[in-house]
Amino acid sequence: MRCRAKTSTLWTNQIMRNLYFKIFIWFWLAMTLVGTAFVISTVTLQDSSGEVAVASGLTLTAESVIEAYEDRGREGLANYLGRIEQRYRLNAFLFDDNAQELSGRVVPDGGVELVERAGSNDELVIETFEGGRLIALQVVSPEGNTYVVLTEMEWPYRGRSDADGRREAGRLEDGDARGRINFRGGRGARLPDGTIGPPASLAAWRVWSSLVDQPGELVLRLLAVFFTAGILCFGLARYLTAPVLRLRDATHQFASGNLGVRVGPAVGKRRDELAELGRDFDVMAERIESLLTTQRQLMSDVSHELRSPLARLNVALALARQRAGEEATGPLDRIEVEAEQLNVLIGRVLALSSFESGASEPEFASVNLNRLIDDVTVDADFEAKAKEAGVKVKTSESCSVRGNELLLRSAIENVVRNAVLYTDSGTDVEIGLTFADMVVDDSPGVGTTSRCAVISVRDHGPGVSDDQLARLFEPFYRIADSRDRESGGTGLGLSITERAVRLHGGTVDARNATDGGLIVEIRLPIDGV
Repeated sequence: MRCRAKTSTLWTNQIMRNLYFKIFIWFWLAMTLVGTAFVISTVTLQDSSGEVAVASGLTLTAESVIEAYEDRGREGLANYLGRIEQRYRLNAFLFDDNAQELSGRVVPDGGVELVERAGSNDELVIETFEGGRLIALQVVSPEGNTYVVLTEMEWPYRGRSDADGRREAGRLEDGDARGRINFRGGRGARLPDGTIGPPASLAAWRVWSSLVDQPGELVLRLLAVFFTAGILCFGLARYLTAPVLRLRDATHQFASGNLGVRVGPAVGKRRDELAELGRDFDVMAERIESLLTTQRQLMSDVSHELRSPLARLNVALALARQRAGEEATGPLDRIEVEAEQLNVLIGRVLALSSFESGASEPEFASVNLNRLIDDVTVDADFEAKAKEAGVKVKTSESCSVRGNELLLRSAIENVVRNAVLYTDSGTDVEIGLTFADMVVDDSPGVGTTSRCAVISVRDHGPGVSDDQLARLFEPFYRIADSRDRESGGTGLGLSITERAVRLHGGTVDARNATDGGLIVEIRLPIDGV
């Protein structure tokens, strides 16, 4: 469980650092916020226009109601309110400045309280409940009398009625919730005719009211904004990051030796800066490939040309031995050693050129690593005795891999001989053969591994500085303080090892041992053997 949690954490960290994810999430959030603000502002404006219409209509209704009362009294008022109810499905009530209802109609629950608040605060007071609203407005008649008009209406207004086409005055439907939300903030805004309109602080109430009155519609709008923004941002982020991902993949392939990789076909006909970057990469890659190809061809040609004079030198050396006396034996032996060293160097240069160019495809078969390592150990141990050192197999598990035996032998032998050369006198070079898991796909969230054989070779020499470890496998690279020409090294042995191992789908790396010396590990996949 701990391993799984750690893997999940690593995957999450990789995702959070991913450029595609960053572009996607920030554009998505921005578009969602803009869309949400637009939806809410639209709802607010719609409700605002509704509020102004209600206030204006209520003002006109109040003037007519007051005129009916002052001209025709209580009976005329009741008749007029009845006609309003029949025609508009709107229950209206008129109160004096003492909060007394003047028409004799049944006042809805909470109506008197709203009237008192409207009369005392000189405000438009609105109380919302499920499916309806109570609205109270204070109005002053031309004669100077103060009244409060109370209306009960559906919201949103649809003219709901009962089976007879009428709604009983003053009666709320059964089950109407009275979980009311009151908003009174601020003085009412004066309408052109001098009456009081909706207070400016009702904006927050309008948004909440929309959630209460039409929650489904508002939620659908917000979901539409959310998912539409997500789809658009997904395409935008993919469009922006696709060339970057392709360029990243190309650089990895280029660094691993595939000099023919190009990103031009991936960017297509794009003309933006990312496409230009991809085309610049192609120009750079083509130039580097051309230079390296020329260099490899030069190395191969020079090596081939050196073979002929070297062969003639060996013939001349043999003739000189026949004609020279005992005094020339020492110098001639030295010439023979140097000529042989030159021959080995030329052979390795040709082998390296062959690996780099891919001119030859080696034949693969099942190779017994235990037997191969034992053969290399016997030969290397014999050479190590000259410096009072040894070569021993410390651990060896039974293992076979699919590969070319000659190439694998050369790869292992180069590492072992290098260790023998630099291990201290009186020490042993230790060889181990074990199993481990090798990562073959390090993509985020994938982490595919494969079973591999691990061949470790350790010496007890001076080691290598950390900043030079990564360059050990470069052609002709030598460390000045311990791997100079007097040691007989050419700087090609480990390079050939790295190419041969890579040809088998494996890896090779080096590190310093904690108690001194250098450890080189060769990892070879064993799946499919």
